[in-house]
Amino acid sequence: MTKEEMQEVLSKVLCRKDHPLHCDSCSHNPNKESSSQEERYVCRISEKTEQQLQYIFSSIKQNIFLEACAGSGKTEVVGMKMSYEISKWTDRNNGIAVLTFTNEATETIKNRVEQFSKLSSLHPHYIGTLTGFLHGFIAQKFGYKFFGNNGRNGDFSYRLVDKMMDTFKNHWLENYKSKIPYVYGVGKQESIYANQIYYDYQKKDYYIQFSENYKLTITEYYNSKNFQRFVQDTRNKYNNNELYKIEYVKKQLISDKVKFLKDGFANFEDMNNIAFKALQENIKVASIISKRFPIIIIDECQDLSWIEIQILEKLKDAGNILHFIGDLNQAIYDFKNANPTYTKEFLSNFICYKLTDNFRSCQPIVDVSNRISSITTTIAGRTNNKLSDNSVCYYEYDDLQVLQEKYLSFLNLFNIQPESSSILVRQLSLKSNLQVRLDQRSVHLILDAIQLWKAKQQSTRIMALELAGKQLQKWLGGSKNKDNYFCPIDIKSAFRWRIFIKDFLQACCSNSFINNFENKKYGEWYKTAREQLPSILLNTYKNLNEYDENPRDFNSLPILRTPSGTAESAIDAISMLETSMSIRINTIHSAKGCGFESVMVVSSKDQKSIGGHWKQWMEEEGESKRIGYVASTRAKYSLIWAVPKLNAKDRNQLETYGFKRIE
Repeated sequence: MTKEEMQEVLSKVLCRKDHPLHCDSCSHNPNKESSSQEERYVCRISEKTEQQLQYIFSSIKQNIFLEACAGSGKTEVVGMKMSYEISKWTDRNNGIAVLTFTNEATETIKNRVEQFSKLSSLHPHYIGTLTGFLHGFIAQKFGYKFFGNNGRNGDFSYRLVDKMMDTFKNHWLENYKSKIPYVYGVGKQESIYANQIYYDYQKKDYYIQFSENYKLTITEYYNSKNFQRFVQDTRNKYNNNELYKIEYVKKQLISDKVKFLKDGFANFEDMNNIAFKALQENIKVASIISKRFPIIIIDECQDLSWIEIQILEKLKDAGNILHFIGDLNQAIYDFKNANPTYTKEFLSNFICYKLTDNFRSCQPIVDVSNRISSITTTIAGRTNNKLSDNSVCYYEYDDLQVLQEKYLSFLNLFNIQPESSSILVRQLSLKSNLQVRLDQRSVHLILDAIQLWKAKQQSTRIMALELAGKQLQKWLGGSKNKDNYFCPIDIKSAFRWRIFIKDFLQACCSNSFINNFENKKYGEWYKTAREQLPSILLNTYKNLNEYDENPRDFNSLPILRTPSGTAESAIDAISMLETSMSIRINTIHSAKGCGFESVMVVSSKDQKSIGGHWKQWMEEEGESKRIGYVASTRAKYSLIWAVPKLNAKDRNQLETYGFKRIE
């Protein structure tokens, strides 16, 4: 079909047109309320490129890879593709599954499908995270049959436990403490718990996760200098050379892991392993899934790990049709074993479609990004180049603390709003050095959280959730894991915990007594808060109760005391000017999938950091190069690399790539 013919067919399906009508005349459609134009001057069908339309009309009876460059509008295309296919779907018992990697991406695609399809329910189709799909439809449903889950009162589901869960707040983990210690120095030991251990099917060995960024196989740990010193000291102490042989150490750690699994606990890697083993042990499991969801669309396929690809291959072998959507140049999750080499090999027999129009970035940013990643395909930057030769720049710094000020000056010069911009960094440590976090210095957690929530800005509300979550976990017994706003282990849904914090803050802001800070001292506010907060907490908890496995006694909560030395001090209002003028600082990983009018990518001062130095982005292969590419392609009109002081050779290297020096 021609582009115009594809548009016409699509408009009949999505816009409910019952007579020939060109997309540009969509505003005259008699059924306008269901139009995909949605009161916009540009029809969302007519603005689609021929490449996008070709994928929307691609076959769902063939395995397809949609190779989508950065900023290509693939989320919109996936939403339109899904809407088009379900409009023709007739089977009520099986459907299409669209799988993403984040809850935000899931909601975005759901919104697109709802806009285009106008359906109140998507059943029998499924849009959700890959993790939710693999864990919910496979691991939780079939896993107990292959791992000997003992169950709890007939419940054979697995409770997900983070590998780095704080044992101080979760004493139940003592039941799964290993006899094998973690030895990290002379006379320095910590306990190893079963939730830190997992099996790697690719490496065919067990790993122990010692910290967020440090793991070893059992064999590697056994042969480490510190553990071998411990083994020799123990053997000498008891005059027994048979102690702590590698066979014993392996057997003990694996036994701890098996007990953990049999008692119905699992970490993230365990859940993927359970799903894989269920498919591997019984082909009927794969057959059941492939019949329920014969078509599976994977968004951001470059983020697939080796084990996830193996699981999808099992489903493919059972009859599933797979559509992979993504950009292999944006694979930056080595820590979860996401390697584009595996994905590329798996896709070798798929039919390939391409999206080569970048609607996010102007051409100079597209060109420098492509050069960083050694992309030879012609990519067209469809955004206007508003800054001319200032669109791609570099700035040399000595002091990290002046970067925000320098960046704000640049944004003001070119009339770019700070809230539409972002500073991107590779490491969390660099992020911390660039900002002084309120949640690190605040002693008035609830009070400051209420003020930040009232500011009604995304950045301040995220901080408000963190502060409130930190206080609520003190009352409800949570964890120190800030990733889920200190969600307690007994709360089965981290999502519902976030909703609970939001409801709590909304209720606080609606309470005229504790929402009144004017001309008050801290002691006065805390006295009022002690009177008002218990009822607010109890009322908002009602919606969380069904997700909580621990009965709560709200009459025995710790008293909210005025922090020492502040009772007679006037309440210090958080400066809204300061919070509104501060620029968001994100890690490159957290900004993946986002776009900003301007981006400053900050390089670390030396090359010790993995993937954090500008030379690694340009010169190294693998993930470091892809990190530089992902960071740079977040920018729309302005890309700045903030780099440590350079010599003439380094300046020439950057300028050869197309960067302009700014002071």
